[in-house]
Amino acid sequence: MRKCPKCGKGLATKVLGPIDVDECESCKGVWLDVGELGKVEEAADPNINWLDFEIWKHPEKFKSRETDLQCPSCAEKTVSIEYGHTGVEINYCPGCRGIWLEKDELPKIIESLEDEISKKTFSDYLHESIREAKEVVTGHESLMSEWKDLSSILRLMQYRLFVEKPKLIETLTDLNTLNPFK
Repeated sequence: MRKCPKCGKGLATKVLGPIDVDECESCKGVWLDVGELGKVEEAADPNINWLDFEIWKHPEKFKSRETDLQCPSCAEKTVSIEYGHTGVEINYCPGCRGIWLEKDELPKIIESLEDEISKKTFSDYLHESIREAKEVVTGHESLMSEWKDLSSILRLMQYRLFVEKPKLIETLTDLNTLNPFK
């Protein structure tokens, strides 16, 4: 049985979105095996699925420090890392790449990522769509996963365009009513 890295109590299975995770019944922290955080984020809000933070692929981008917490899976010492620009410090295991989240950190991560999406401009989305289009061809994830990411960005870019250029909606609607092929 896995033990809580924070308080040493046993971890119990809890359903979180589409997956089973390990939760400490005492301190309410959550252990996520490799890849599970992305699945939970996508279940909470499919629009944030493309905001990947590949800690284990780009460790130089993250300020980290070793902690006293031991990984419940492989017993290696975890590393404390700020998760993107969310303001949330996660405990990450460099050995098995699992993640320990304290109580209430997951909702803070989701909220921060949704806030990041809402602040992006049309230009930001245009640059992201070009980057993501390249990943469809060269990315490390499956073609379907990369395609879903690109589709999310294009949809959000469309929404942002209409927010930034409301007259464009009127123009497009007017053009649609003039369509002789209807």
